[in-house]
Amino acid sequence: MQSDGHLHLQPVHAGCSQAADHARPRRRERRGSDSLSPYRSFDREEIAALIRRGEILAAYDIAHAALEGEAAPPGAAYAAVLCLARAGALDFARSEYVRLGLAEADDADTIALGARLLKDVALGSRGARRIAFAKASRLRYEALSHRFGGVYGAINAATMMLVAGDRAGAAERAMGVLQAPPPQGLTGEAAYYEAASRAEALFLVGDLDAARRRLEQALALAPSAYAAHASTLRQMEMLCREVGVDTDWLAPFRPPACAHFTGHIQNVCDQSLRARIDEALRAERIGFGYGGLAAGADIVFAEALLEAGGELHVILPLHRAAFVEVSVAPFGETWLQRFERCIARAASVRYASQDPYLGDEQVFAYASQFAIGCAVLRAQTLATEAVQLAAWDGRAAPGPAGVFADMAYWARSGRRAVVIPVDRPQPVTSVSKPIAVGSRAMKAMLFADVQGFGALRDDQIPAFMEGVMGRLAEVVEALEAPPIHIETWGDGLFLVFDQPIDSALAALALLEAYRAVDLGALGLPRSLGLRIGGHYGPVHLRTNPLTKAPAVVGAHVVVAARIEPDAAPGSAYVSEALAGALATFHGDRVRCGYVGRTQGRKGFPATPIFNLSRA
Repeated sequence: MQSDGHLHLQPVHAGCSQAADHARPRRRERRGSDSLSPYRSFDREEIAALIRRGEILAAYDIAHAALEGEAAPPGAAYAAVLCLARAGALDFARSEYVRLGLAEADDADTIALGARLLKDVALGSRGARRIAFAKASRLRYEALSHRFGGVYGAINAATMMLVAGDRAGAAERAMGVLQAPPPQGLTGEAAYYEAASRAEALFLVGDLDAARRRLEQALALAPSAYAAHASTLRQMEMLCREVGVDTDWLAPFRPPACAHFTGHIQNVCDQSLRARIDEALRAERIGFGYGGLAAGADIVFAEALLEAGGELHVILPLHRAAFVEVSVAPFGETWLQRFERCIARAASVRYASQDPYLGDEQVFAYASQFAIGCAVLRAQTLATEAVQLAAWDGRAAPGPAGVFADMAYWARSGRRAVVIPVDRPQPVTSVSKPIAVGSRAMKAMLFADVQGFGALRDDQIPAFMEGVMGRLAEVVEALEAPPIHIETWGDGLFLVFDQPIDSALAALALLEAYRAVDLGALGLPRSLGLRIGGHYGPVHLRTNPLTKAPAVVGAHVVVAARIEPDAAPGSAYVSEALAGALATFHGDRVRCGYVGRTQGRKGFPATPIFNLSRA
């Protein structure tokens, strides 16, 4: 890795609309004086705490900065590679695992990490490649088991034998796990994982009933460890696919469901509505809710969820003051007080836009789609179900926003919805004309550049342009759904697409083509890494006054630009909005796994980002 190998160094280059101006200060911040440096001294406990909270990129920054010192502290290499693996940069993680000498290490954590990297590659591959990596992973897990004992290495070795096609060998290895005496004194999640591993072993030996009973015991040991439960469920789902067993038996073990809630704005909500919402929350086992907080059904949903002990996640279409002015305050002081109580107890508050309200209903539609995506993403993370709860008066309504529009958008995903009928007066049609805000449309955007390009010698530039940029150009030209807008500068690309899935498939095609480029044969450093950032949101479609060419501009363009410098080399990271849209409609084609947050800067708060990969 070159000296500029930090995740966040290289900015978007000048020349791409307004986004470059916002991204450019990153280099000065990163390479300035020590007083401006965001890095802290390496501390293993701090790294572990960051990883537990999901702040993978922040942990990677600290670990990688420590590696650049004259004497790297113990554990820095392991932490850096672990973060890369968690962030989905598998190819880069594997190369760093070898380069940093971890392949020769003899401690349990490092051996387990090497086995896990091989396992992840195997599960993401097909055919001979899948079998080869599964066998390599099994050997590492067996080495871990023989050297340190315990069920972790042994059960994973058995699982990898199954993935490699040796079902009998997997059952034999799993029987050895079951015959090993259980350790004493385990509590909490440690006890959970021990029991869950034995449930996995029982499944591998073909005793589904015993596996079910042991999994029940495991969940009782850590009933609220939903992330641990989800990890086990995903592993069991994979095993079911390998042996052709239906996954329906896992339904009782899934965490509470995630809901998108939506309802009409209205000044009066009778007690029967609250009772029906309470019943729906119980019947659907809702534990997590995502939606707005307007006067009326939204607030009733939020209150019911909070009182039932669930997590409330609020998505507002505008900044808080503007939203209150439009959607809460006009309905009276009581609704305002209820709004404030709900938002104070919310687990999170997201903003689809920080703009004032200018009469554009598109921002409300975008906020609902954003909330829907968040609910689906959380359900995927927890390996549970996403369901929509809609308090609806039964009337079809025109326009891009509202309960009817939310229901139609959700219905496209094929997921279940629960409709709670409500009675309300016929809405009065507004005759006021919205304030014009220009031509805006929902678009998916990609920013890409090559980390390390700025350090190339001048004599290397022609080979880079022909061998690297030329190959990326061929990929873009061959896309089934090409971008509707392209800008390029140096090593940078800005691509705009009509549909989220088109941007995702383009990003993956670019990454796969780049990995196939032989940089050494071109006389280029092998440490050059393509990074891609993506976002989905409303943008302005204008004409550049200087060039007279079409231009795509707006605050959401800047969001996309700010993500790309945070991407790990060899990866595509996308915003929560783009990840949610992909998860809602295209979970069978692509996956988006949470990796952390962008680095916050003045005027640009840290935002969640997700690694993009093929399903």
